[in-house]
Amino acid sequence: MIARIRLILYSILILILLFLIYQAIVPFGKIIYNVSFCDNSFFISKLKPKERVGEINKLGCTQKIIGEPVYFNLNTQRTFNEAKLTLTYRDDGGNNIIELGLQADKQKNYFLKPLENKIVDSLSWNKIEQDGVVLLQREQKFKSIDEFLINIPPREEILTYQYNLTPRQKIASYSPSTQLTTINQPLRGAYQFYTYVKNEPLDFNLTFSDLNINQGADDVKIVVYYQNKPITEKTLPDARGGEEGRQKTSAGDFNLNLSDLQEGFYKIAVNANDDVITEKISTAQKIASFINRIWLANNNNEGAATLFSDAPEVTISTLNAASLQTVLVNKQELIIPETYRQFSLPTRQNKSEIKIAKSDVIISGAGVFSFADNSLYNPDYKKMTKASDVDAEKVNYIITTYSPAQTTGEWKTKTVSFDLTNAFRYENNYNFMISAPGLIADDGAEDYVEIKNIKIELKGKTLLEKIKENLKFQISNVKSMSKSKI
Repeated sequence: MIARIRLILYSILILILLFLIYQAIVPFGKIIYNVSFCDNSFFISKLKPKERVGEINKLGCTQKIIGEPVYFNLNTQRTFNEAKLTLTYRDDGGNNIIELGLQADKQKNYFLKPLENKIVDSLSWNKIEQDGVVLLQREQKFKSIDEFLINIPPREEILTYQYNLTPRQKIASYSPSTQLTTINQPLRGAYQFYTYVKNEPLDFNLTFSDLNINQGADDVKIVVYYQNKPITEKTLPDARGGEEGRQKTSAGDFNLNLSDLQEGFYKIAVNANDDVITEKISTAQKIASFINRIWLANNNNEGAATLFSDAPEVTISTLNAASLQTVLVNKQELIIPETYRQFSLPTRQNKSEIKIAKSDVIISGAGVFSFADNSLYNPDYKKMTKASDVDAEKVNYIITTYSPAQTTGEWKTKTVSFDLTNAFRYENNYNFMISAPGLIADDGAEDYVEIKNIKIELKGKTLLEKIKENLKFQISNVKSMSKSKI
């Protein structure tokens, strides 16, 4: 009798082990993970950080997000090509935009996909759908999306949401600058900016330093893009060391000079971690418009900084208690009273002036920022944000790939797909984010997004395909080695 019980227990243990191995290896390349918040899943982690989520409701197995963004990880022992995420959720009704994101790179940029957009949902405008693209018109002028794209209306009449309209290519009245411009405000970490070239070289000189706070190499990579395609990539390697001393050291100068370029906008991406400071930027270019976000590094608060922006809403935060302040945005006060929190002010203007009294602040918005009025220029079309007001902004057209969630009672369900082939993966984890801009923990408001269920469907190569791929790779290496010996 005892032997039979042991056999049954061992059999159950073996079955559980085989099930877990199957879940990890996924031999047929497809698997679905489905969890509620009463489950303890090895594959899908709990929401974090804990300061932005409420206690788990054990009765309904739900959890409220009370501050954004929050994150969760998907742990897989192998890679996949595609993930379909289905969230069942509800909210208090005050969150205009709710999005789901996948971490794209180690700089913590995210691919964002829409779950809900109440601004779009509330409109009763003329609606045209074509191949997953939606065009909303205040008054119908176009009979198809193709007709709209061929005869684009004025830029100020258009809002985009999760859709990339082809940026403007040229500035009709542009003439090259006749003098050198220097930006002396230090910038911390990574950033991107637009510039423009016409009958002139693209010429920038950047001076870097290294804070030596974090361990690891602090390389700087600079990539130049034309029409969204990289044309030049250069690296300033970290051969300095010095992390043990935690003292700032010079990281050298970087000169970027490209000749014989076509006229048009160029995007320059400076990829660096937060140890790296760009001390100054000198350029012969007239335009230098920083895209979406810049971190004004600490310069011991030597003088105020003035920026210009076309962002419809300006968001500012700081990690430094000495940088708490009141910022003026078009002479309106934006008070920054706490660290590690974002504070926003809608502008709804084509150009805003931002006056900052103290440095070491992070400034962001769906637009561009510049340090001079005449260097502000954005080739992209305006993007919809949680603060967008189509009437106040005199918008007549919205183009998007957004579609509403399915609703069952007060609960909503939405499925979004992500390409995992080039997604960032660290220690067997894909990282996801749930974002509801404007949702702030401990602000006294009873707003929330409540999650009931997370379902993830993964697709990738089968185990047999992976074995064949690996064998092919090994054979190719052997052949290469044999040829090199010959």
